[in-house]
Amino acid sequence: MEWAFKAGEQSLRLIPADPAFYSLFQQALNASYLDHSEFLPWPREYTSAEQALEFLLKARKEFNSETGERRWLIVTEDGQALIGCIGLKPRTRKRYVVGYWANTEQSGKGYMRAALTHLLNNLPEFTFYLTASSANARSRRLAEAVGFVLIRIHLGARQSERHGEQDTCVYRLPGKPQIKKSPQERGRTVVS
Repeated sequence: MEWAFKAGEQSLRLIPADPAFYSLFQQALNASYLDHSEFLPWPREYTSAEQALEFLLKARKEFNSETGERRWLIVTEDGQALIGCIGLKPRTRKRYVVGYWANTEQSGKGYMRAALTHLLNNLPEFTFYLTASSANARSRRLAEAVGFVLIRIHLGARQSERHGEQDTCVYRLPGKPQIKKSPQERGRTVVS
């Protein structure tokens, strides 16, 4: 599954994780370390070329697995820049948990919003969820701009040196009608 689309005037592609992009992947991770480490548990201060290649080889292998995360790279049409990555972790009953990160050098241009919207719109048979720290305003704004709705807040579920105690916000992308909806899915936000 690969898609070409436009974000403003920029032509972009969503492609399954491809080891051929390991150098751009490495550069994006290293350039974005400070932003990513603020909210994500996995960033390394420095990612080597070997680590980037190993990650993309593993991601390619997992892509077609029933239980593996499906990761798409967002690249410019000419393949000269890596915009970011979107991952879909499978859950039960055609549900996925969405994760994403943007290359700091390419953020703020609407590319991630366009890519996320394009990917999720091309998979209408699935239900999507995502979580974000209450302190991560950029990620929460992006989720809401794409159409995700806040359905639950887990109070004090996260802790970091920089932000202290934070809540975890749980979002759902409304899709096709559900036969029976929970209170959260009927539009109420549940705080626990």
